[in-house]
Amino acid sequence: MSEFAVRSSLSGLEEYEVETIEADIIINANESNYPVPSPIQEELEERTKNFTFNRYPPMKCETLCGLISETLGVDIDKVRVGNGSSELLQMACYAFGGQGRKIAVPYPSFSMYGVYAQMSDSEVLRYPLTVDGFLDADAVISFCTENEPDLLIINNPNNPTGNYNPLPVIEKIIANVTCPIIVDEAYMEFARGEGVDPRDLRPLSQLKLVAGSALALLNKYSHFLVYRTFSKAYSLAGMRVGYSVGSITLSKILGKTLLPYHVNAYSLMAAEVCYRNRDAFRQQIEEIRSQRELMIAELKELGMKVWPTETNFICYCPEGKLQQVLADAFDKKYGVSNYSQATKAGKMIFKSMLEEKILLRDFTEHPVLQGCIRQTVGIPEENGIVMNRIKNLCREWLGNEQIN
Repeated sequence: MSEFAVRSSLSGLEEYEVETIEADIIINANESNYPVPSPIQEELEERTKNFTFNRYPPMKCETLCGLISETLGVDIDKVRVGNGSSELLQMACYAFGGQGRKIAVPYPSFSMYGVYAQMSDSEVLRYPLTVDGFLDADAVISFCTENEPDLLIINNPNNPTGNYNPLPVIEKIIANVTCPIIVDEAYMEFARGEGVDPRDLRPLSQLKLVAGSALALLNKYSHFLVYRTFSKAYSLAGMRVGYSVGSITLSKILGKTLLPYHVNAYSLMAAEVCYRNRDAFRQQIEEIRSQRELMIAELKELGMKVWPTETNFICYCPEGKLQQVLADAFDKKYGVSNYSQATKAGKMIFKSMLEEKILLRDFTEHPVLQGCIRQTVGIPEENGIVMNRIKNLCREWLGNEQIN
């Protein structure tokens, strides 16, 4: 078979894969398990009847860009829309990275940051988060001073741990790092952040939309972009729409990397309808937050370590006595392996739930997150089923042993 030459940056890459096994409850990809609210669904159906499928979409997504800029009270030139925020991440790496250039990414965090940087022929620099998964502003600043990256990526709240970093932490980094910065806020709608720029004279209704977000800093700094998505809080993962807001200079550079008509017209229409009706999602978001807190309490009671989260997912792993018992159970059920005790315990949960047709996200072999499971907060009925199955599994193998 013939071998084909490819760029060296691609030769070591594997295709991105997640579990695609058939399951009754799918909580591995951090999508919203809620459908779009009924009034929005009805409007989408009505618009579909007369939708002009034969026409190209707005070349630069002008309609959605205009809606976002009007809502936030910012210049339309500060907004860009992409085929998911992932496209915008990839294109930022192309725009600001390249041969001989460096891109700094958080670790542990979204694995695709490093992939996009590598695809752009950039050197990938991984700066560590704290043991609990938070940003250490001073450490990040020192890292950038020493390594001089050409692009810095920040994930807030962080995926897969879920940590939300308060606005003063983000501002300290932005104020003290000179290279372009991407603040990826894919899960920000689920956080309860506070803080705005006291000098910002926009109406209160607009300030409420940016409180606790790097969007609150748009009038103070000119070297960063904030990324958001419609895939999480707005239940549109299947439509693939994301957007960036920030510096006009950086936005124009990013715009140079985007092809004409790069987001399809139907996705743009759906995103516009959802964004105009943002308030219709409030109840779902509040319910996810409430369910999240209940599940965290139950997991901790079982003997799990749970990472602090302000997202629509929870990252956890068995520890102490529970870890030991589940690791032994894994060996008994699946055969002795060379996995660490932490990995075995986590895999016992993952594989057992999979047998129950419940699909979680397996991080058990991650170097920093050994034994960890990431679990999307589903609808209440799903959450009840999943938590009961996990409780039954733990109790089955613990028997009369105490967790602590």
